[in-house]
Amino acid sequence: MSLTEPLIEARNVRMAFADHAARPLFGRAPRKEVLKGIDLSIAAGEAVGIVGESGSGKTTLGRCLLRLNEPTDGRLLFDGTDYTHLDQKALRPLRRRMQMVFQDPLSSLNPRRRIGDIVAQPLLASGLETNRAAARDRAASVLDRTGLGADFLDRFPHELSGGQRQRVGIARAIILEPRFLLADEIVSGLDVSTQAQILTLLRDLQRDMGLALAFISHDLSVVRVLCDRAIVMLEGEIVEEGACEDVFDRPRAPYTKQLIDAVPLPDLQDDWLNEKTDSLPREVGMDVNGKTILVTGANRGIGRAFVDALVSRGAAKVYAGIREAGSLGPSDTAVREVVIDITAPDSVRAAANACRDVEILINNAGINTNDHLIAARDPADARAEMETNYFGTLEMCRAFAPVIEANGGGAIVNMLSIAGRAPIPLMGSLSASKAALYSLTQSIRAELAPKGIQVVGVLPGAVDTRMTEGFPGDKAAPSAIAAAALDGLAAGTNDIYPDAMSAGIEAGLTSDRPATLAQLAGYV
Repeated sequence: MSLTEPLIEARNVRMAFADHAARPLFGRAPRKEVLKGIDLSIAAGEAVGIVGESGSGKTTLGRCLLRLNEPTDGRLLFDGTDYTHLDQKALRPLRRRMQMVFQDPLSSLNPRRRIGDIVAQPLLASGLETNRAAARDRAASVLDRTGLGADFLDRFPHELSGGQRQRVGIARAIILEPRFLLADEIVSGLDVSTQAQILTLLRDLQRDMGLALAFISHDLSVVRVLCDRAIVMLEGEIVEEGACEDVFDRPRAPYTKQLIDAVPLPDLQDDWLNEKTDSLPREVGMDVNGKTILVTGANRGIGRAFVDALVSRGAAKVYAGIREAGSLGPSDTAVREVVIDITAPDSVRAAANACRDVEILINNAGINTNDHLIAARDPADARAEMETNYFGTLEMCRAFAPVIEANGGGAIVNMLSIAGRAPIPLMGSLSASKAALYSLTQSIRAELAPKGIQVVGVLPGAVDTRMTEGFPGDKAAPSAIAAAALDGLAAGTNDIYPDAMSAGIEAGLTSDRPATLAQLAGYV
């Protein structure tokens, strides 16, 4: 099947339920139409977000797609097969190929059964496995795939956190290797950091398995990051549909604009996060002398400058993370090449397993398309930058934080940009991804401080590298940025402004933020 051909379709689907609240004293309850002629298609490998307020019909649509509810009218097709009115026996073969992850993992997991039995049950119920030991082995494998592992097989649901229970729900859904997955509000009850972990897991599985994904949510920001298309529902009808960047950047329906405007945005002082994290116990600084350090994006620019500076400062070993073997060029004997694609979770995990002695991680790899947001040449550039600059760094932090903790603590250095605090229109898409990365750095700083891991953000201005081609004005040398970053790490500084441009902008944001932002808006 082509990726452009629909795997699952809904054609003019209608669904009505008895309205018992309006039932007369005598006679039947009137029927209330919840879905009013829905047309929807999802291709293999495509992620579609279904958004709308409570009561809009999005969950009912999801249940119809899985044939948990039989539509009142219309047609449902899976890979060309009409399953709208199939009986349960005829539906059974299709059930393996269509699975669901529920909103509340605690209520959807049997509290009297162990995790291994819960995850293995679909294999036994579908007849794909008849041997319980073999089913248990496959359950262990899929739990490992979702980030839990065989240690969880004999635990009960109440012994797990909310995020761990949701991973169990995902493991149970994918053990049959379905082609379509419905996720209904699966992160709404989780804290922000756990949400990010579950969404990253879901995105990786969707990509690796080629799943057609329907993601139901009221959180527009989640849908924008995770999905390819967005569908906006109101009172049982689709009022807007299109690519995520189009729906969110250029909404056509008034209701869509209301949803976007209703997203709560905090009005905080610039230094609020720093004030909160400064009160946490943390390392007073870390010297790189004698340490084992991994640098990503190490073959040129700031990354290569970091490698050279680390060697000159006496680092015991430097892992130079590169995407293509042999691209580093001549280097010191203390430097070892490590092939890492930070956008590929398997590559990141392999690197973490190969570099078990890392004490300091420097996340330098990233991309800059030098593009605006609204006037962008290709809106996909913004998605690519978010994929690399935000999600890639998140993957590295998740993989290497346990390694650094096991080695007695250490540090993570994230290369950010002053554009993440003060948007630069000339680099609108970079500014957006770096703003997300700045927030991520603040969050993991608080999370990892109790584990003895110092988290540092480096926010340079314009640096003389390939990423800033066409940027006007003076640019700092990569070697100067690397030196300032390592000096700040040794001094225990949380956020480092390593050059005149970034230090000046930071001072301006502190003294007069509106005027500073207005000045930067001149770079159009």
